[in-house]
Amino acid sequence: MRTGGQLVVDQLLAEGVSRVFCVPGESYLAVLDAFYDVAERIDLITCRHESGAAMMAVASGHLSGTPGVAFVTRGPGATNASIAVHIARQASIPLVLGVGQVASENLGRESFQEVDFEAYFGPIAKQVRQIDDPASIPDAVAEAFAVAQSGRPGPVVLAFPEDVLSASTSASPVAPHARVTQAPDPLAIADLDRYLRQAERPLIIVGGGHWNEQACQQLHAFAGDRQIPVCAAFRRADIFDNNHPCYAGYLGLNTHRALWTRVERADCLVVIGARLDQPTTRDYQLPKLRSNQIVIHIHPDPTQLDLNFVSNLAISATVGEVMAVLSDLPVVEGPGWKAWCEAARAEYLDSEVPPSAAGVLDLGAMMRELNAAIPTDAIVTIDAGNFTLWPQRYRRYTRPGRLIAPINGAMGYGVPAAIAASLAYPERTVIGCVGDGGMLMTGMELATAIKYGAKPIIVVFNNNKYGTIETHQRRYYPARAIGNDLVNPDFAAFARSFGAYGIRVTCNDEFRPALEQARTAGTVAVIELVLDA
Repeated sequence: MRTGGQLVVDQLLAEGVSRVFCVPGESYLAVLDAFYDVAERIDLITCRHESGAAMMAVASGHLSGTPGVAFVTRGPGATNASIAVHIARQASIPLVLGVGQVASENLGRESFQEVDFEAYFGPIAKQVRQIDDPASIPDAVAEAFAVAQSGRPGPVVLAFPEDVLSASTSASPVAPHARVTQAPDPLAIADLDRYLRQAERPLIIVGGGHWNEQACQQLHAFAGDRQIPVCAAFRRADIFDNNHPCYAGYLGLNTHRALWTRVERADCLVVIGARLDQPTTRDYQLPKLRSNQIVIHIHPDPTQLDLNFVSNLAISATVGEVMAVLSDLPVVEGPGWKAWCEAARAEYLDSEVPPSAAGVLDLGAMMRELNAAIPTDAIVTIDAGNFTLWPQRYRRYTRPGRLIAPINGAMGYGVPAAIAASLAYPERTVIGCVGDGGMLMTGMELATAIKYGAKPIIVVFNNNKYGTIETHQRRYYPARAIGNDLVNPDFAAFARSFGAYGIRVTCNDEFRPALEQARTAGTVAVIELVLDA
């Protein structure tokens, strides 16, 4: 006989889980007790806030391509974790969030910390399920892992009433459920091939959270053999090697103007995996759907096809299956394609040199120093804010999993994501880029990094304000900015209070030595960049 809590952990082991992030709670004590028995097989990372725990799980899922796992308690624990669920949804990242729930007999009575999780998480999760029978736990967990990875990846929330977790049953773990993939319609691929052959100025846009190494290599070959320029969707620059001669830049905030113009001029846009979301399309202005521009949209979620734009050809298929089929198409290079691709690449190269920035601390020069100092396999995590344009645009990413950023613009993601990345790849350099606002949303997770030996370098861009909001206020309500000024701690001293390494940088001459000291500190490090307000 096994308790429901033991069955949860048994099934996690069956799914290959080796790390779980959590904030403990009394609503899932039976699961915590089961973790005690498998401490050598599952690394239980106890975090300081549920948002941090769930964000670490999201980043873990981003890096591995398999569901990151987090456990939180009912009510406030679950609502704290909901930001991460939204990150996973908009970024198409597999996540399984386990939530304790009030006892079955108290459901529907507005009991202590009770929340209707299906109503709360339903709009942002792929699936929400409350398990009412301990015998059904293995299948429910297996299904959650399959759903999180199938089609368009995303978050699944499982709610476990505490009495279900403590009850005993003769059930046992089940084999993992198959991940569902979808091959493209051969007739649709034939149409794609025909449209592409007729094009004079083709361009590929790639995005989505479902690219593996093989699919990326197939994309490199497909574009390279045909001399088709490739640009990445918002915060997806690591899908396509930025050093590849076909890479033309990324679409989103601070995209260089020449690339927007090139997207407008393209007569055949092949969109693979991207949702064509608001930042990628310049607030839904592109593509313009004119008669002389063919739009081919490939996405694993059929509800995303023709959601924002009516395409000429919509193909519902998973990225891996699409790239395998596209790789088998005969190589054709249209007249003028090579010159078109070379021009797009030249525009990118002209635009990607960081400009000098006004102020005592020149962030353009700082990015040049950072790029020269850290290896190409470094993982860079990005929070949200105006500062993100520097690491987002002026760092070259060469393989998937080297850029982790919140597609939904959630502040506070940078630090937990960096910690998760460092735990996953302790031998690699991890740089977490965060503003002063985001740092104080989840910066307490430095304690988690210290406890478990994670060693990311957190770079805090401190301008003592919510700068993005002030920028918008000044644009739409000139001379009436309000509510943005912040009073901050000395972030270097803040880091040292946890036992981390901390240093302040006030001018460019101080940055490179600070970075080298942080890299050799042997612990998590914080570099505070003191910027002009």
